This record gives sequence, C-alpha cells and structure tokens, in this order.
Amino acid sequence: MKKCIIFDMDGTLWDSSASVLAAGNEVIEKKLGIKNYLNQDIMNQVMGLEIEEIADIYFPQLNRDERLKLTLECLENENKYISKHGGILYEGVEETLEKLSQKHDLMIVTNAQDGYVEAMFAAHPLKKYFKDYETHGRTGLVKGENIKLIMRRNHYDHAYYVGDTMKDFEACEFAGIPMIYASYGFGKVEKAWKTINQFSELLDLFEGM
Repeated sequence: MKKCIIFDMDGTLWDSSASVLAAGNEVIEKKLGIKNYLNQDIMNQVMGLEIEEIADIYFPQLNRDERLKLTLECLENENKYISKHGGILYEGVEETLEKLSQKHDLMIVTNAQDGYVEAMFAAHPLKKYFKDYETHGRTGLVKGENIKLIMRRNHYDHAYYVGDTMKDFEACEFAGIPMIYASYGFGKVEKAWKTINQFSELLDLFEGM
C-alpha cells in the first residue's frame, strides 16, 4: 500500500545553517552595522521554530514590530542566498528519496518562510521526488495544522512524519500521526515512534511495512 511520508527540512534533509548565517549577517551588517551578529549557537536555537519565535531570539533588544521586520528581511535574503549556494544534504538523502518516491508519496512540511522549499529545490535537484509541500510562512499555521492540511489536500487519512525536534513531535501528536525521529539532527526526542540514525535507514523501515 502506498504511504504518505512527510519530511521536515532542517536537521532532517539537510543542514543549511552556514548559508542561513551568511545571508542573515549580510542584512544585519547593512541594517545595524554589526558584523557576524549571528553565530552557530543562535542557529541551533532557532532551527525548526516559527518566524516570530526566530525574531524573538534574533533580536530581543528590538520592539516586536522592528524585530519581525528585520527577521523577515533576513529570511528574504536567505532564500536568495540558498537558491545560489544551497546547504549540506545529509548522507544518502537524494538516493533514499529517489527509491522511496518510487513506491510512496513524499511531502514536506516546514516552519520555514515562504520560498524556503523552492530555494532548496533551486540549489539541489530534489523537487522531482516530492508530490507536495507546505510552509508556515505561506499559511501562517502551526506545523500540526499544516500536516493535517497537506494530508487532506492529498487525500490521506494516515501519514508518517520524519523530523528531529520536539516541535516536530508535538506537531505529530497534534496531527495524530507517528513521528520518525532523525537523531542526527538538531533536537532531542525521546518518545518518537521510531528512530533513525542515518537517512538511508528509512528504506529498511518502509520496506518492512
């Protein structure tokens, strides 16, 4: 039976933090005159968060409107930068997606800004493996709602979600679907349905189901 497998992006399919840092720091240096404002520690805090949550961590010294405006400028530049420079795909991602997509419908749901998925597709030839995708930036919905939305849109009553953070786990609980925890990513999840230590392990997991 064909299955619906939904993927997170950061910490699951790839690590884009170097490009995110470079793009964000370009904007911040131009707007605030501060060099190298963002660093890897900040990146580790914001991976998987919604846009307003990222703004709160990036710029706590600014008022709400100012920090959201500046964060959106960083994210817009991020899309442009990633489209050209890409990120680091985890080992075996493309080969595994190719094999999975032959038997199952693959989709993406991420808390990222609108245009982020397209930016990844521009830099890496992965679009052909995915049937559909959705982002928090496009809908304004929390991840759990976006999971339910993409399942309805593609006529699935059941799905599996592959992610790496507690945000992903909470979204799966909300949507009523099992989470496959990517332990190599940015977060720590202890109560996931299954755990994978490398991306290619999905082949064995779904082969036996």
